[in-house]
Amino acid sequence: MDHIVVFVNILTVTIGFAAIYQGFQVYRTYRFPAVRSFVLYVALYNSVMLLTLFAQYILRNIGSLSSDERYTLIIVVMGFFAFAIVAIEVSFYSAAMWNLSGVARTPRWCVFSLGLVFTGWLAAFTIGCYRYFQIADKRFLLAVHQGINLSLSALFLLIPLVPLLRARNTESERQRRLLTTAGLLLFSVACLDACGYLITSPLDVLVMLVASLILNLAVLLKFGAFVTAFYGPGTETSASHLNLDRLCAEYSFSARERDIIQMILKGKSNKEIEQELFISPHTVKNHVYHIFQKAGVNSRGQLVSMILQNSAGPADGQVS
Repeated sequence: MDHIVVFVNILTVTIGFAAIYQGFQVYRTYRFPAVRSFVLYVALYNSVMLLTLFAQYILRNIGSLSSDERYTLIIVVMGFFAFAIVAIEVSFYSAAMWNLSGVARTPRWCVFSLGLVFTGWLAAFTIGCYRYFQIADKRFLLAVHQGINLSLSALFLLIPLVPLLRARNTESERQRRLLTTAGLLLFSVACLDACGYLITSPLDVLVMLVASLILNLAVLLKFGAFVTAFYGPGTETSASHLNLDRLCAEYSFSARERDIIQMILKGKSNKEIEQELFISPHTVKNHVYHIFQKAGVNSRGQLVSMILQNSAGPADGQVS
């Protein structure tokens, strides 16, 4: 069984890094906050999986320590790195779910709640390490580790409820279906991961790895199609749905600023805009700054979201 666990872990990490590459490729076309946050979440998620693989290797190849001491030492080392990465991972995951649901920024109450949870993790882990090194209290440290993992599973069960609940208030039938699909998939993966705590070892680790494998496969195979269906094609046909004439009149955008907005809608970077319009980097930055000022936004993602909200979607409301 140990060999199967190691094999599935290696497979999960391999597919995970392919999923990361796929995610960044999608983000090159669709530079939306939700896409960026989710891709970063996937990257950090698989970094933790890689750390887990290293931990398994170390546990099996350090013969100078007794089994119990070896396990506890790995818990300490992993905790310092893994829990810090996981805290950032959860933050990006939460931001992605809120952005996907049409909220530009994660609500303050959510940020505050996550901050309390992360502070609790840090305090409990610090106390556990202190007790371990001062009085060799391994039991308390292992209990802290288990408690953090349980609270993490609870967060992953709660956060996908955001798109599920907000889908009911979404006017577009297409986006409502897509939000529901994404929420159900992520919630199902979290449920499968949580089931690992109800199963005895070593099957518990295998169940959690299978949940990770399903998530990575979904990102690798369907992420691009989902983003395309949710936001529309990242080409000129997407811009054709947008009533830019009305928006330009409303916000007093110049002809050159309109050209740059169309480039931004297609996911072009400042460098790409500079090359296609044959203008200097400083000119591009100035135009983008003035566009933001006129539209009252602070980022490209907010600008695109504002334009999409003020423009008509596909007439038939069907997924492209």
